Amino acid sequence: MNRLDHISTASGARRTRKAVLSCPDCGHESPPDGDWTVAEERRNGRPHDVYRCPDCDATVTDRRRFALP
Repeated sequence: MNRLDHISTASGARRTRKAVLSCPDCGHESPPDGDWTVAEERRNGRPHDVYRCPDCDATVTDRRRFALP
């Protein structure tokens, strides 16, 4: 499954969404704001967003959440 969505801009031009995450275990693909299961986990007192595959529950990516001043 390939989810490279075409998005229309105000000028009528079309662009392709570049960011797509892919599950290393089953190959499921979706944009970062797609259908991933996202859970917050804390490590050493710092929050992380852990993205898991909705099909096989494998960890796809782990992103540290940075606090704004």
